[in-house]
Amino acid sequence: MTEFDFIKKNLRGVHNYLPTPFHSDYRLDSYGMKDNVSYHVSTNHRDMTITVGGGYGEGFTLDPEEHRDLVEAAVEGASGKIHIMAGVVGGYGVQKLMARNAENAGAGSIIVFFPRQQTPTVDIAYSYLRSLAESVNIGVIIFPFGTHEFWTEVLEKLADVPNVVGFLAPNVNPEYTVEFGKTVNKVVPGRYIWIAENENHAMPSFAHGCEAYTAAAPAIVPDSSWEFWSHGVAGDIESMGRVFEKMVSPINKIRSFKPGHGISGIKVALEILGRHGGPPRPPEFSVEKDDREIIRDILLSHSETRHIVEGR
Repeated sequence: MTEFDFIKKNLRGVHNYLPTPFHSDYRLDSYGMKDNVSYHVSTNHRDMTITVGGGYGEGFTLDPEEHRDLVEAAVEGASGKIHIMAGVVGGYGVQKLMARNAENAGAGSIIVFFPRQQTPTVDIAYSYLRSLAESVNIGVIIFPFGTHEFWTEVLEKLADVPNVVGFLAPNVNPEYTVEFGKTVNKVVPGRYIWIAENENHAMPSFAHGCEAYTAAAPAIVPDSSWEFWSHGVAGDIESMGRVFEKMVSPINKIRSFKPGHGISGIKVALEILGRHGGPPRPPEFSVEKDDREIIRDILLSHSETRHIVEGR
């Protein structure tokens, strides 16, 4: 088994997308990130990858130095017990700098958010991503966008780059996600780990070779998220659906009961649980006071978080 095969194996499971904690003046809270990661070291982190500085982690609001400090804090908090993946965002120069910073900070892999400003050819996208991947010696996950056929060709060409280990399937809709992953696995069988974004795309994907999924819920209910994943990859569709409806979907309401709560709602939940959140950076907006009580009630109604809230 090569080092990159080992990384692929480590990436199998639940990808916990942690938000970036900030102080009230929007300064990066590095200690908060370290402490939030340390929490998972001390609890259930079976088959868990923690991703920081991606889209959900407000990576687009970070400068390269903040990104480096964020990844360093996450790696320190993980204590070698949880795989840390760093988001790599922006344009070519910034993405290369973030990739190298992530490697130097000790991350095990990066996820490359392909720039959306242009519509390149297959060869240009391939050359761009190959150059980024070859600038580091850690695992690389590709997060594409756009047409199915285009990215299938790009990923087929990238199969000769050893440290490109997987892809996060586009979340256009569940049917698209499944067809994308199936086609890539047909073109380059067993070459990549297939990661689905969020539970709704993961549920139909597990049966077709998907081995991991990203979500916000694991930051709040890691046990429930692991049960959801473990049933899904084992092919126990009934149990997976039951766990989703009873244990995961209620937590996802924190993000959806009012528009704009995708990031800020989870940050408030973390604060209620005694961890670090802080405000989102503009142009995102913070949760209003009355809505914080709704989030608290959701946490009180869940068996995995109730005792934590009651104990504070």
